[in-house]
Amino acid sequence: MNDFASSSCHDRIANFKITQVQRDSHFDMGESHYHPYYEFYYLLSGQCRCFISHSIYRLFPGDLIMIPPSVLHRVLYETKRPAERINIFFSEDYLHRVSVASGPDLCAGLFSRSRLTVPSSSRPQLERLMTRLRLESESSDPYAPLMTKSLFSELLVEIARCQDVHQTPQFLDETSTAIQESARYIYEHYEEPVSLAAAAAVAHMNPTYFSKKFRETTGFGFKEYLTHIRLQNAAHLLRTTDTSITEIAGICGFPTAIISGTRSGNTMACRRAPTG
Repeated sequence: MNDFASSSCHDRIANFKITQVQRDSHFDMGESHYHPYYEFYYLLSGQCRCFISHSIYRLFPGDLIMIPPSVLHRVLYETKRPAERINIFFSEDYLHRVSVASGPDLCAGLFSRSRLTVPSSSRPQLERLMTRLRLESESSDPYAPLMTKSLFSELLVEIARCQDVHQTPQFLDETSTAIQESARYIYEHYEEPVSLAAAAAVAHMNPTYFSKKFRETTGFGFKEYLTHIRLQNAAHLLRTTDTSITEIAGICGFPTAIISGTRSGNTMACRRAPTG
C-alpha cells in the first residue's frame, strides 16, 4: 500500500483501547502497519515473530512488545496453533495525562527497549490487571474511565518493575540474524540508491534467495520495506520542515520527485505519485 497517510493512520483510536484476540498462521495483517499512537502487545499463549523497524523478535508467552507511534511493524504467526495476545493502544495525550497524575518518572525509559520478558512471578498480576483494564474499558459505568486510567497507571508501574529485572538476551538463528543486519542496513542507508544486490550482499546471500528469505522473515518485500522507510522519513520532513516536496524526494532517496504531499495545519499526507 503506497498511501502513507491512510496506512499510518490505520485504525485510529480516540485515547485508549484494549483487545484480546487469537491468531494463527492463516492470519495476514494484509498491509504495512504503523499508527500514530502507542501499542503494547502482550503474548498470552502460542508463539509468533515480530518485525519492528529493523529488528526481529521471537515472542513466547509472557513477552511484551512496546511500540512507539509511527514505527513500522508486522507480526507473523508461524504455527497452526492459535496464539492469543492482548493489545493495548493509547494516545500520546492519554499517556501524558497518566504521567502528570502519576509523576514523570513513571514513563521515563518506558520505551527504552522494544521487547520485555515478564518474569513468571509477575505474570499473574500483570494479566489480572490487563483483564480488569479490558472489562473496565468496555463498561458503560460512569466511573469506568476513571478506573481505566487508574488501572493503566498501575500497569505502567508493573511494567517499570519488570524492566528492572535482568533480561536474557535473545538469540536468533543464522538466517534471521543475517536478514536483521540487512534490514538495519536498509534502514540506515535509505537515502542512498540501495539496491537488492547491495542488501543481499550484507546478508551474504544471492539476490534471489535473499528476496525470498527477507519476505518470509519480515513479512515485507525488499522494495516494499525500502519504500515505506523512505515514505516515513519524507512524511516526517513534510511535517517538521518547510523543505519542498521535490527536495524531500531527493533527500529520502527517491530517484526522481515521485512523491506527492500536502500540508494543512498540523496534518500531512505523503504518498507515491502515480507513474506511467
